[in-house]
Amino acid sequence: MDVTLMRAHNDLSGAMRTQSPGSEDEMTKTRVAIVGAGTVGLSAALHLARSGKFDIIVLEAEYIAEGSSSRSIGIVETQYMDEFDIAVRAFGLRFVEELVASDGLHFNRNGYLRLGDSDEALERYACSVDLQKRHGIDDARVLGKSEIKSLVPHLEMGDRAGGLYGPSDGYLDGHLFANLMGDIARRNGATIMQKAKVLGATCGRGEEIVLDTTRGPIVADVVVNAAGGWAGRVGELLDAPVTMNPQRHQAITVTLNKPLGYTMTSVMDYVPGSGRAGLYFRHENKASLFAGLHTEETIQEASDPDRVSYNADEAFTEQIAEALAERLPGLEGAGLGRGWAGMYPMSFDQQPVVGPHPADARVYCALGAGGNGIQLAPAIGKTVAEYLEGVAPSMAGPGSKWDSTRIATSDPALAGVNLQGAQQ
Repeated sequence: MDVTLMRAHNDLSGAMRTQSPGSEDEMTKTRVAIVGAGTVGLSAALHLARSGKFDIIVLEAEYIAEGSSSRSIGIVETQYMDEFDIAVRAFGLRFVEELVASDGLHFNRNGYLRLGDSDEALERYACSVDLQKRHGIDDARVLGKSEIKSLVPHLEMGDRAGGLYGPSDGYLDGHLFANLMGDIARRNGATIMQKAKVLGATCGRGEEIVLDTTRGPIVADVVVNAAGGWAGRVGELLDAPVTMNPQRHQAITVTLNKPLGYTMTSVMDYVPGSGRAGLYFRHENKASLFAGLHTEETIQEASDPDRVSYNADEAFTEQIAEALAERLPGLEGAGLGRGWAGMYPMSFDQQPVVGPHPADARVYCALGAGGNGIQLAPAIGKTVAEYLEGVAPSMAGPGSKWDSTRIATSDPALAGVNLQGAQQ
């Protein structure tokens, strides 16, 4: 099925090129419309634009990074247990490092520490260190309690066994990251159209897709659904449905009454698959930290991204205050300042969905990155570009965790949908 979908797309692209008006150069290019100008959509635009094989337009309902990307705390790290999860994040870290060198992206390399609550957890962390070395991350290491206390003197470790530490990890500004990728995509010929909300989609002449937007019709050969928390709605408009469970998550500023005297590493007191949300916090500047609760599982009701409050609520503030008092009891006089909320665009199985949609090979999924969109965007964008270039994806193709064909058997949104046409 995977090969069939890729061949169907390649055949379709060749047929559409012969119908495209314009210069000879334009006639050789597939027209790609990307819905969503967050980090995922703009990463796809950047990678496609660099290839020189596509006419690319990015359609954004509001403004660049208006959704989850601008509300992220921007951590980029590789401290995971599964090799695939490490590989795609290692690529993301290298991508960020390249933009630091080539375009002056500001990356705050303060390190990242994942706490562990048992000797068994530390054994898994030791395996992670070995896996990370396979993917070019040579400095990750397991730390004991005393080493962690030296690294983060304010941290309470009485109920923790140690941690997994990546000194090369860090954080960036999601809004600036998205805009920089947008600038690079534009330099390579892409168009970014803001205030261009997609209202509907119909098939045009031949196999074209005509997108009805608030700024007029857009004709494309291929559409990439990178709409974040709105990806479910966009999928319905494209007749390429996918179940999304957007989760509202909050973060808050921790105001310090005096400088720490050191740059605090990012600390995550959550282990993927644990079934609970965990406290995280990171350095922001000499006078403040950022803190919140993180999970990569769907543990709450889905939220409507158009109706949800983007302000922090009182119950969350109280929960964070209690968690910080337990984990950072040495921060005497610290207080809580401005809080905000953002969306984790979770898929039906909490994994990103990347590749051709089973119901329509002209629609590509680049969605479901959850609360990891900043660090996964580079790998998602590259994977979309590889699919559209007709080459085997180097990281996340058929058979991987992100394989889009799993929608056909796992996603309730596709129940009763006839997939025969997409598979021919």
